[in-house]
Amino acid sequence: PDLADMTKINEFLKGHQWACKAPVRLVYKHDPFSSGRLITPYQGLPDRKIRLRINTLINGHPICEVGFSANHLRLNLAVIAGEDAGETPYEDIGELAGIEDRQRIKNYITIAMGADSRNDAKGACVSEGITHKQFDVIEAAVLRRYPKLSLYSGFGVNAQSLEGQILKQVMLEGVDKGIVALPVHDAVAVTQNNADWAKEAMLRAWFEHANSGGSVARSRVKVDYPA
Repeated sequence: PDLADMTKINEFLKGHQWACKAPVRLVYKHDPFSSGRLITPYQGLPDRKIRLRINTLINGHPICEVGFSANHLRLNLAVIAGEDAGETPYEDIGELAGIEDRQRIKNYITIAMGADSRNDAKGACVSEGITHKQFDVIEAAVLRRYPKLSLYSGFGVNAQSLEGQILKQVMLEGVDKGIVALPVHDAVAVTQNNADWAKEAMLRAWFEHANSGGSVARSRVKVDYPA
């Protein structure tokens, strides 16, 4: 099924233009059941220190990027506990930890959910500038705010797989509507006139893939425009 889906997507994309145009690939980290990430050279364009990618065009039109907010944390809670993470999970954790640096909280969450053990996570956090003391403080705040969150269990691979399937569904919906949607990690790039469609498609796809057993967890998305 993945092969058929990716063939459909890439056949559609052949007739359109964007920066670093190339096929979109679904890449498995281990096997088709553990992780599948959508990869294309476009998402590798700089967009932090130099905002290059967001200022490129699709078919000659300005773009925006519609992305998930705190996606791996939300997926973790939804899939494992059927719990919604609320509006501002990183900020909530930061407030409990007494740390205002949102990126530091995000880095901890990403590492802790991807690591197979607490010791591995602690070592990886040091390379991100998170001291052992800060690690302990953030960990305590996370468990206080989200006691059902699964840490140090290698869930990052599962999150990547779900993320890939969600974005693939959005791209397929775009194909059916004649809309180009390019994967950018946990977001899609679309022309600005398709921002509302992308928001609705992403929220819908996330809900369908992340919820089971009557769970009511939902995602949140944000739209990034060129300055």
